Amino acid sequence: MTKKRTSLFLVIPTVAILVLIVIFPMFYSITVAVQNYDIRIPNHTFAGLGNFIKILTDSNFYHAALVTGIMLAVELAVEFVLGLVLAMLLMQIPLSRKLYQPILLIPMMVMPVVVGYVGRLVFEIRSGPINYLLNVIGIQSLQWHASPHLALITVMILRVWRWTPFVMATLLAGLLSLPVEPYESVQVDGANARQTFFYITLPMLKPVITLVIIMRALEILQAFDIIYVLTMGGPGISTMPLSLYTYLKGFRYWDIGQASAAAWLIMIPLSILVTFFVKMMEEEEVEVEEKK
Repeated sequence: MTKKRTSLFLVIPTVAILVLIVIFPMFYSITVAVQNYDIRIPNHTFAGLGNFIKILTDSNFYHAALVTGIMLAVELAVEFVLGLVLAMLLMQIPLSRKLYQPILLIPMMVMPVVVGYVGRLVFEIRSGPINYLLNVIGIQSLQWHASPHLALITVMILRVWRWTPFVMATLLAGLLSLPVEPYESVQVDGANARQTFFYITLPMLKPVITLVIIMRALEILQAFDIIYVLTMGGPGISTMPLSLYTYLKGFRYWDIGQASAAAWLIMIPLSILVTFFVKMMEEEEVEVEEKK
């Protein structure tokens, strides 16, 4: 077998799988998005851009986008700060790190559906441990996931608890891979801890930070399971992100056409965002290579 045939033999299965699970569903979703596609009805008429117009004139879509934006801003900020603090603390205890790191990673290993159900119990209004502790210190019980004002906060608390260990582990890996020479140089120059952190650690950690932001942003935009179990998007639509909005359009109201249109409206800005971050990472890598 020639080298060219061997290469084709290895590439064809990969291309076939890619076409089957990515390209075909993507193009099929476009055809669905331009039809009045109700899975309860055998005949689906052509709708053109009607589904996209309905989504863009639906106030619930914009509210779901707002909820998603709040989750992006709050979760990224809180998880990054907490993850970086934990990673820096673990760096200070090299001998005990192997003990504490697996313990801190436990939340990330818990299934999200389990997190949702445990959240319902922990934040239960009448007999949950959180409200019990509040009552002990003289504070009235709060309607955590039953209140339109607190439900989103409750969701984000659970999600931050689950995903901060991932941010911590990724940043810790980045910190452990940093070269020691710059730190030795700044110590000779008399730099203090704050200057070392802001002028040495953070700049060298920037590619890892960018990677963490991309990965967490993609997951937040797909946030579904914990919200579905804990609040089902309620009370009302107070905790309904874009992913749940799309799901409900397709599988509660059976309008697959509008669900596909919503998915495309979400995917387009998401693709632009990912392209921007990847481009930024490539530019940073080029800068690092030039400095070397």
